[in-house]
Amino acid sequence: MFLEIEELKTVSTDEIINRIVNSDDTIVTDIIEESIDVMKSYLFQYYDTDIIFLETGDDRSKTLLKHLKSIVRYELYARRSKIMNEVAKLSYDEAILWLEKVAIGKIKPDLPIKEITITDENGVHTTPETFMKLGSRPKYQNKL
Repeated sequence: MFLEIEELKTVSTDEIINRIVNSDDTIVTDIIEESIDVMKSYLFQYYDTDIIFLETGDDRSKTLLKHLKSIVRYELYARRSKIMNEVAKLSYDEAILWLEKVAIGKIKPDLPIKEITITDENGVHTTPETFMKLGSRPKYQNKL
């Protein structure tokens, strides 16, 4: 799995996590999988999420891992309490903001780019999808 339960010790203690989920690791695993799915929804357009989230150990993006841990911690705390831990909320907000910037192409992390397969007269080959910025130039009013 991209993120193992034991790795959450960098953002929370085992004691707190076990108290929140009543020592039920399946809850933590479910929250990790749900959080990965949320991240995929931001990344899928330009990045190969299947390759990204199959990575383990040192092959994983440290930035992506950091933001995933923040989302998981927030979801764990939200499950237990109506009063949110402020640090967890801030790091969650930072993670979501980062994902939003990646989704619109403002930040380009070092992740595997989604490739498209093209078949033409020269055969079949793959090419990376590119970011396409949509929009128009600012509108100016003419003053007569």
